[in-house]
Amino acid sequence: MISAEQATDIRRREDELRAWMGTRRSYHPDELPPSIQPPSNAERSSLEVYEFCRDKPERYFVYVSVDQRTATTWTGEKLGFVSFGKSWRDNFGGTRVHIRINAVNGCHYYGTYFKTAGDYARVKKVKA
Repeated sequence: MISAEQATDIRRREDELRAWMGTRRSYHPDELPPSIQPPSNAERSSLEVYEFCRDKPERYFVYVSVDQRTATTWTGEKLGFVSFGKSWRDNFGGTRVHIRINAVNGCHYYGTYFKTAGDYARVKKVKA
């Protein structure tokens, strides 16, 4: 896990990049002013885990690895361990599975894993 100082630096660089981009969706690295040093994807992922542990969000979007039984960030950093419930078919023919996550931030989350639509799930924090 990264330190608070590292997280502050990565967040600052990400905010500077977003401010420079404005409403743009993409850029070529040659267009960047020399004062802007965008964070790498690995740094962004580390920042995501840091903020996930610090803020303990009520809702979150995770990627699910069925083989490893883990919830991860986009780049694969672990956010928690996943327990799978029963699967069922929805009205559109897809398969859904109840999941429960024991997260690295000390909280428990639950949600629905859309098994036939991708490797992601939207989850909510368990109240209790």
